[in-house]
Amino acid sequence: MLRRTWLRTAAACAAVAAWPSQRGWSGLQDESFLGPTHSVTPVVGDGKWIWNEPPKDQTGYLEPRTFEVSIGLEFQGNGSASQLKATTPVPSEFPEQKIESLEVLTEGCEARVQPLTSGAAQLELAAPGIAKGQVIRAIAKMKLTLLKQYHGFAKEQFPEKQPKLPVDIKKNYLQDSPGIQTSDSEVRKVAQAIAEKNKHPWDQALAISAWIRETIKAQIGAYTSVAKAMQAKRGDCEEMSAVFVALCRSLQIPARLVWVPNHNWAECYLTNDKGEGHWLPVHVACYGWFGWTGAHELVIQKGDRVVHPQKGNTQRLLEDWMQWQGARPGFRFIGELKPLPPTGSTSNNDAGPGARRKEKNGAWRLTGDHPLDKYLRNT
Repeated sequence: MLRRTWLRTAAACAAVAAWPSQRGWSGLQDESFLGPTHSVTPVVGDGKWIWNEPPKDQTGYLEPRTFEVSIGLEFQGNGSASQLKATTPVPSEFPEQKIESLEVLTEGCEARVQPLTSGAAQLELAAPGIAKGQVIRAIAKMKLTLLKQYHGFAKEQFPEKQPKLPVDIKKNYLQDSPGIQTSDSEVRKVAQAIAEKNKHPWDQALAISAWIRETIKAQIGAYTSVAKAMQAKRGDCEEMSAVFVALCRSLQIPARLVWVPNHNWAECYLTNDKGEGHWLPVHVACYGWFGWTGAHELVIQKGDRVVHPQKGNTQRLLEDWMQWQGARPGFRFIGELKPLPPTGSTSNNDAGPGARRKEKNGAWRLTGDHPLDKYLRNT
């Protein structure tokens, strides 16, 4: 879907890639923003919209729900400014997240959705200038199908001696990432202690998850790093998930962050006895699931080593970013998630809980009035 959209919009957006970057361009100013990802409050499911336990009679990607997502960028002119560029992360397609449609709407600018890695993409806006009082915006409107996942994964499916990893997995998910120090001395020490008691990679991942829950005290705040979280034994969901990733990588188990509104969890990669590689979701904060996911969550990004092409640096989570020359324009980063009622049903028009809107500080707050919103995370 992303590729087809790119082909539709490539002609209109060719100038975006051709414009000069910040480096070497005098007078340009830029700002970056990253919203909070700090959920730590345990979620108790209602048994329907959020599972308390996985189903006993089926496996796979289950219980599809349709959502409308709008993600965008908007400038308001406060004076004469030129060379406007801005980016914001947008969801990619995954087995549990299907992009049914995508349209990029623009006003006074050029814009495109640009995939950056297999797990990350961004909406890119560019405009030659803006006058006082003028509004420039770009919005990516998507229709997504989100699914829960339960595959009945068990230790017995995965050999203790794992086969040689695919090149892309080894390259992207065994190295350090920004703020994720796989080679930190405390990381190596804890990982080695876990490995001495647990020889199977499944057991190692399970023991790492348990160690984090028992050792890292929940403390909401700006992200520090794996090294600092290990030293202080404190952190929120982002530190906890990053610690899981670092400890797994230290034991040569590929792992990555999963970023959803206001929250992070992790995935580790294991190959089964049929030679098939699987990403196993592991929730070390908020939810208590290992190997499955019992909620419909909008996945913004998977992975934690993404090069931001405009800034030229590697980021753990893609930042909102804007650049301009001249009078600083007003701006806002738009985000809205709206559940849609099931199609083809005349008896059940309940769209379910989960409507969210991205606030100025980047937090995706619940905005609906569904009675079961009380079961969902709002921080």
